[in-house]
Amino acid sequence: MDQYQKLLDENNQQREELQQKSKELQEAKDSLEKSVQRRIETLEIRNHVLQISQGILDVLPVVVFGIDPEQTIVHCNESGRSLFPYTGMGPLGNDRYEVFTKPVNDLIDRIDTERQPKAEIVVGPQRFRGEVRKLHETISQGIVLVLIPEV
Repeated sequence: MDQYQKLLDENNQQREELQQKSKELQEAKDSLEKSVQRRIETLEIRNHVLQISQGILDVLPVVVFGIDPEQTIVHCNESGRSLFPYTGMGPLGNDRYEVFTKPVNDLIDRIDTERQPKAEIVVGPQRFRGEVRKLHETISQGIVLVLIPEV
């Protein structure tokens, strides 16, 4: 009988340990779910901000392009897509040397020797004041090209 009681005691102890582990596991699961939910909410806010930012860029009366360090066009606003339609998807994803005119590419190339190169640019019948800026390398890399229509 003594051995039987010992087994019962061990069984009760293991049941209590199992209940404790189950409680800890549930608390970890709840914490993870809260963390995931906060992350989802943060990503939804960031996505909303990006959509608004793109909307703002699209209505600007200037041409804006983002170019990565590999010289690929990674961003453009509606004015940029209209000025350089290039293909069905527009200039995005294409090498800037294939999309832009020589004067535009020459202006961009000057970023290696000048801090903020500027130039008068003609694209089709339109005259622009072109400006190039480097992105802050701690945040993102590449350059921004802005073409401001001259009236």
